[in-house]
Amino acid sequence: MRVYSLEIQSLVFRAHTSSRYSVAALLGSIETDPRLNSLRVHAPIELPDSILATELKTGNAVLAHSVMSTQIDRIYHEVRGVREKFGDRVILVAGGAHASARPSNLLDMGFDYVVIGEGEAVFRDLLLHLLNDMDPTEVQGVVSAETDEFPVPKSLPRVVLDDYPPFALEMNIVGPVEVTRGCPFRCKFCATPFLSGGMVRHRGVESTTHWLKRAVNERGFERTWFLSPNALCYGGRGRKAVPEKLEKLLRETTSIDGLDLFFGSFPSEVRPEFVTSDLLEMFSHYVTNRTLQIGLQSGSDKVLDNANRHHTVQEGLDAIAIALDIGFIPHVDMIFGLPGETDQDIEASLQICEDLAEMNAKIHGHVFMPLPGSEWENMPAGRLNERTRQLLGEFSRKKIVTGSWSHQESLGQDLEFQK
Repeated sequence: MRVYSLEIQSLVFRAHTSSRYSVAALLGSIETDPRLNSLRVHAPIELPDSILATELKTGNAVLAHSVMSTQIDRIYHEVRGVREKFGDRVILVAGGAHASARPSNLLDMGFDYVVIGEGEAVFRDLLLHLLNDMDPTEVQGVVSAETDEFPVPKSLPRVVLDDYPPFALEMNIVGPVEVTRGCPFRCKFCATPFLSGGMVRHRGVESTTHWLKRAVNERGFERTWFLSPNALCYGGRGRKAVPEKLEKLLRETTSIDGLDLFFGSFPSEVRPEFVTSDLLEMFSHYVTNRTLQIGLQSGSDKVLDNANRHHTVQEGLDAIAIALDIGFIPHVDMIFGLPGETDQDIEASLQICEDLAEMNAKIHGHVFMPLPGSEWENMPAGRLNERTRQLLGEFSRKKIVTGSWSHQESLGQDLEFQK
């Protein structure tokens, strides 16, 4: 087993824009651990050779990536470039969604260690092992090319969100506050159940307000976004709303002077069957956003049932109508190219898009991607037919539909090729 000693305490964490939220949380766990006070940390959006070259003048360095499956091509070339320039003096560590789903892929790519599962505790312990000449694979959830059997995330300990900060306040690397992790609904196109588990966990109101007050006082925060798979499930087990707990979170956090709260808009969303007039009316009194991200996904009940969505098209339309009545502009997620989708199903989804446009709602268009870790990871990537592509283009020109469906179609085919 190859174990490295860090003569200089340095970490370079590649903070790419698409993974900045996880980077903020992980660096927060590092900067609040006194055992790592001597660690010199960089978190560049781009990765200039000069940072690594400077750190390597007096010893080895750790280069960490939080990897999404859609980033593989870019990360492959970055890793190869680092190895060619700096050799084994750079210790490469990977974590994130792709690391949990396909660790062997990243080890084959050249990473020394891969973190499987939630990283707040594991990544910190990996660094401590490196700093103290210990084998990082002694840490549960850390694997290397010499590991015989890889764990799956659900077999590993779950993080208690209150035990860790939501962002790196001292480094001023901040992002949305993750108030809910995990989802009890096993939508087949989504990797969240595999990555975070079906048990829903919440960051407590006291912890959330503590960190936000510090962000306002120390960093001049003026607005924050809450991150959740379903903004209306806060405080419960994820299958039904708990209005009193949700309102307490909203009331306490919005009472912080000078802070605006965005919740239920991107990067969060709401499940349609949770939307009621009373709940959304209460919700609207606290949040600053006037948009509401609603996951409808298809205009076909058959497709929704096949995807294990646990709601109907009508429940989605009802939620959208309620949101409009209360003064929100619904941004409705629709996925094209889902497995089992027929031409008739596609037409139903396109008709829904037209109906939503007439209601003054907006549509966020997607193409199905077989994400590693999802139940449908081995299904063919979605492909748009010419009529769908043409209509989505027309909707886009009319500013009815937003989204990167063309790019997702290409990314989905790349994921399909990687199997």
